[in-house]
Amino acid sequence: MKRLLSILAAVIFISSVYAQETDLQELSRDEKSSGIPVDFVLQFEPSLYLNTESTLVSAPSPIIYPVSIGFLWPDYSAIAIEPTLSFFMMNHLLYENKAIPAEIENRTTTTLSFMLNIPVVFSFFLHSSRFQLDVGPAILMRFGLLSPGVKESDSGWTGTAAEDVTAINSWFWNDLRWFYLTAGGSWLYNLDSKLMAGPVINISIPLGGLIVDKDAQGMLISVGIKICR
Repeated sequence: MKRLLSILAAVIFISSVYAQETDLQELSRDEKSSGIPVDFVLQFEPSLYLNTESTLVSAPSPIIYPVSIGFLWPDYSAIAIEPTLSFFMMNHLLYENKAIPAEIENRTTTTLSFMLNIPVVFSFFLHSSRFQLDVGPAILMRFGLLSPGVKESDSGWTGTAAEDVTAINSWFWNDLRWFYLTAGGSWLYNLDSKLMAGPVINISIPLGGLIVDKDAQGMLISVGIKICR
């Protein structure tokens, strides 16, 4: 009896897997016939930027507002890639030769930040929605510019504000601090035949910083909205 139940369970499992693969294949054919198998992605993700330094010398962990654009390819597959580029701005100062978040009245640089994320996406196709999990490497590209109202000759940690700007940018790019690991998930609902939208949550781990500085400075935790078309 146990053997019969085991065989029956195996048959049901194989049948369900086969049915799922058939559905994906049919979806694949439909998508391919409709044109290029790509979904364009837009994300709005308010994020917490983790600052591990004391608030006596720096700003509390700030909230930033990245906007991300990218694409999912192929959009009909259970496994795909989703390159995205995010942009946000921050303020930084130099303290003990480290670039740390600054409040606007104490800032040295206005920092333009771009994150290139190239995750692998695992999609689970439901009746009227799609659940996605993703993980992959990312590069955080930061460019500190002397903030408006700050003069190059103003005093700084290294001597002058201009020298601090150079040191801040060096800190961003040295010792793999630009290398991140990202992971997240989203649940997209079909709004019509071509448009999907839903909540997204992501975490960006400063893997280079953890290795070099033994510090999670710069970790990003975000919750927002994802739109695919």
